[in-house]
Amino acid sequence: MKKISIQLEELGCPSCVKKIETALKRQDGIGEVNILFNSSKAKIEYDEAIIESDKISKIISDLGYEVLSVK
Repeated sequence: MKKISIQLEELGCPSCVKKIETALKRQDGIGEVNILFNSSKAKIEYDEAIIESDKISKIISDLGYEVLSVK
């Protein structure tokens, strides 16, 4: 499993966190998802043999949230 940290645009409310977490956890290959509301940072553990980090960023973008950086 690989871990990445994604910096998101400022999240407006805790329900935004829940929306992103729920969408990511439904994807095959994604393990742990932890989004910090105060810093708008997502820490995600995933299996790169099943899903790529670009796909994870696209899922977040498709929900209407801007991805500022991926590390």
